[in-house]
Amino acid sequence: MPLSAAFAVVLSYLLGCLNAGYYYVRLVHGQDIRLAGSGTAGARNAGRLFGKWVFALVFLGDAAKGAAATAAGLSLGAESGALCAIAVVVGHIWPVQLGFRGGKGIASAMGALLLLAPWLLAWMALAFTALKASGQPTSRAGIAAFWVAAASSALLYAREQVGATIVLALLLSISHWSKLREASRRD
Repeated sequence: MPLSAAFAVVLSYLLGCLNAGYYYVRLVHGQDIRLAGSGTAGARNAGRLFGKWVFALVFLGDAAKGAAATAAGLSLGAESGALCAIAVVVGHIWPVQLGFRGGKGIASAMGALLLLAPWLLAWMALAFTALKASGQPTSRAGIAAFWVAAASSALLYAREQVGATIVLALLLSISHWSKLREASRRD
C-alpha cells in the first residue's frame, strides 16, 4: 500500500473518532452521552435523549464523516476508498480518545456506502422497510439490511466494494451484538 493510501486510512480512522453525538451533547448539554440511555455515542441514543432534530443532526454529521473519508480514499483509488470506508467506521465504533466506546456505526457506514456503492442503499432501504413491516426490531432489521447489501454487492460492484461491504456488515454486527442477542431472547 502506498504511503499516501496508508496516511488516508489513518486519517479516516481519526475522523471516525469524532463522534457527532458525543461532541454535540458535550458542547450543548455538558454531559457525556455514553452515561445515559443506551450508553452509546450514536444518533439513535442522541435522538432518544434529546429529540428528532438532534437525531437528524448527529446522523447527518456521522454520515458526512463516512462520506468524506471515503471520498478522500477514492481519490487515491478503489482499494483506498474501500479501506478508508472501513477505517472511518472502525473509528466511530472504537474511538481512541473516548476509551474505545463510541457509537454503533450505522450512520458512518451509510455515508461511506453513499460514495463507495450507492445502489446498495436502495437495496438496504427495501430490506429494512420489509423487515420492520414484518415486526422485526430496528437493530435486527438494520443489520439484516446491511447483510442484504453485502450479498447484493457482488451483483453490482467490483471486489473492493464487495469486500468493504462485507467487512462493514461484519463490523456493524459486532457493534450490535448485544442488541441482537437481546432481540433473540425476546423472540
